[in-house]
Amino acid sequence: MKIQFENKEITLKQEPYIDGPAGETPIYKAQASDAEGNEYIVTWAAVEGWENIEDESEMCDWDHPTGLMLVK
Repeated sequence: MKIQFENKEITLKQEPYIDGPAGETPIYKAQASDAEGNEYIVTWAAVEGWENIEDESEMCDWDHPTGLMLVK
């Protein structure tokens, strides 16, 4: 899956997974890379009302990540 973040096209290398302590607003993360071979961790914040969502596909605005961290 390809996404855009701050004018950079990133390709996810894995499905996003939940990260963070239980009981707190979840953050989803996934490893990704760009065309130059740089590696990243992409993050998404859970939407408002996440506690009532049963379908995980609705937990985040998947088209708009909230963070991108360069790994190498």
